[in-house]
Amino acid sequence: MFEESLETAKLEAEIIELRKANIHLQSKLIKAKAKVDDLVAATVEAAYSAVINLGGIGNVTVPSLDKRKAREAVALWHLTDWQGGKKTPSYDSTVMVKRINEFVSKAHKLTEDYRKARPVKHCYILAGGDMLEGLFNYPDQQAHIDASLFEQYVNVSKLLVETVQKALAIYETVTVIAEWGNHGRIGSKRDAVVRSDNADRMIYELSRQLLAGEKRLTWEDCPEDIQKVEIGAYRAISLHGDEFGRNGFSSQAGIVSGIMKLQSGSFEWAFSNAYVGHYHTTAVSSLPAGGLVFQTGSTESHNRYAQVHLASMVKPSQRFQLIDPVKGFVISDHVIWLES
Repeated sequence: MFEESLETAKLEAEIIELRKANIHLQSKLIKAKAKVDDLVAATVEAAYSAVINLGGIGNVTVPSLDKRKAREAVALWHLTDWQGGKKTPSYDSTVMVKRINEFVSKAHKLTEDYRKARPVKHCYILAGGDMLEGLFNYPDQQAHIDASLFEQYVNVSKLLVETVQKALAIYETVTVIAEWGNHGRIGSKRDAVVRSDNADRMIYELSRQLLAGEKRLTWEDCPEDIQKVEIGAYRAISLHGDEFGRNGFSSQAGIVSGIMKLQSGSFEWAFSNAYVGHYHTTAVSSLPAGGLVFQTGSTESHNRYAQVHLASMVKPSQRFQLIDPVKGFVISDHVIWLES
């Protein structure tokens, strides 16, 4: 009895210390404005501390093996621009979770429908960037968030881990290909922070490490800002989309032109299709060489900046596809509208 009381007291003391550490780290992030080193160090510390706050990772249910001999299709989820922590009249961190859960439910239903005709054993998840809202993108950004940068780390990492776990319960294997976006930038554009020191990438690494014990999961780091997508004979790229145009914004024609330049040799890897986020709109554009550009929307809604400055307002959505890994093309393409 005495030993149990001692252990309880010890745990309570550790919790108190962790809470103090969290408060201290959040304070450091707010104050670290002058020096680049302080910004990066404080961000890394917050990401590390987020591991503690996430708590334990639950077990994943293993799906039944599909032993049919028919040719397989591979599921592809393009999940992008969650803007975790963004606050608008119809969007916040709670709505983000509801909408991603809605996507998973609808993607599962589509998968089961296609499984009536052929096996769908494997899933590729393309995480397209801007998974969190960030704090350093425009002067009054702190007035448009419902979570500090530290809380964004914790909330988005938790949701990403849970989403990958749900995919592992649907498919026999899951591969995550992660790309970081402009909202993960640390500091202002004038700060000489290496671009790959990005909050999105830190969320990916945190989630990846938390799921390191999952043998059916493949997930590599993403130091570069264009990701290769290779599913059998299918070859595509995943990029956020802020690489094109002036100040990170471009017309669809400009996006296609940018992809064409990559396709014609500036990106030294042959590909047919491309996946783009960033613009919070949905579109499919043709490439002259015969490929396609899939532009995927956001879970966010009622973004006044997009309405006023970009004349853009689209219902929240994400994308689900089936890929033929033998012939190397998209069998079916679905924009999944999210109404929750």
